Amino acid sequence: MQVILGVAHILVAIILLPTVFFLGFFSIPTIFPGLTWLVILGFRLCRGHRAVRTALRLTHSVLAPLAALLVVYGTFCLQAARRSAESGGGLLGAFGLIPIVMGVVAGGLSVVSLCVAHSDALMNRSATEQSPSGDRLKAPPEE
Repeated sequence: MQVILGVAHILVAIILLPTVFFLGFFSIPTIFPGLTWLVILGFRLCRGHRAVRTALRLTHSVLAPLAALLVVYGTFCLQAARRSAESGGGLLGAFGLIPIVMGVVAGGLSVVSLCVAHSDALMNRSATEQSPSGDRLKAPPEE
């Protein structure tokens, strides 16, 4: 479960990369480090770190509102395209679908991650499958 969630974080960071361009040039110093953090968090999830639960909660407490803002931004883009088409314009009318899809994907990841962070799914893997030295635990030999 943790590996799938980690890979999902990396994929969502790649999907959200164009967000830097939607929000303007001056958002690069804030959005790009956040996307880099999503990749780092994805790798930490894949490796099974014990302290990832708090980082997961904090990260998705910030990402969930950003996802909602992307959906709202895309909705306004679609409404502006409709008004533009009524007055004779209309090029790039479906452009608003891109931030909506990115917001839905990021919001879905946030919901799943927050549910996993509040459950015991993160603790079970690290406590049962690996010893502190990183070796797999072996069953005692049967006699």
